[in-house]
Amino acid sequence: MPKRWGIILLIMGLAGCLRGTAPPPLIFHYTVEYAPPRLEVLSRSEALLKVERFAADRLYAGQAMLYRKGPYSREAYHEERWRVSPGDMVTDFLRRDIRQAGIFRAVLSAREPEETRFLLQGGVEEFLEADEGNGPKALLVVTVTLLDLSSREISRRVLFQNTYRCEAPLPQPGGAGLAAAMSAAMSEFSARVIADIQRALRLI
Repeated sequence: MPKRWGIILLIMGLAGCLRGTAPPPLIFHYTVEYAPPRLEVLSRSEALLKVERFAADRLYAGQAMLYRKGPYSREAYHEERWRVSPGDMVTDFLRRDIRQAGIFRAVLSAREPEETRFLLQGGVEEFLEADEGNGPKALLVVTVTLLDLSSREISRRVLFQNTYRCEAPLPQPGGAGLAAAMSAAMSEFSARVIADIQRALRLI
């Protein structure tokens, strides 16, 4: 009997070892990718702008690539992820695009200690694939606030606060298609924010 139990334990041990050598699933990582929008410079300021790190609703705080197929439903692609979180992605690309637009003397990140006259804040409210009956699309919803910190009256510091909803159809299913569509939505969002910033500067 002891010998039989020894053989059983040996087989169980070998099975465990074989399971342990199975390779982990391959995870594909994506990011948005697009050229900075080319817009006519209508207003230019010699002041500095700081772009704060955009917040994100808790649902979009991680790197999961989410999709919505119906009401109350949120699912994630199992083997596909964003390279960084949506809040950081939106922040980094918008800051790049504003800098490329050349409407401020300099555009700084929240990590830089310099004091600036203008401050851009925001929050990501939707960042996912949605299918509302007319085919899957990337849905990007972001609220942006531009502040003029030089104003003594707090109520007058807000130059504008807008919520932007941008959509783009998926060219193909899956994570790669979502990344391509979200890139198009992000490009539209960035162009609209820059246009609104220029309008705000002209009114100062």
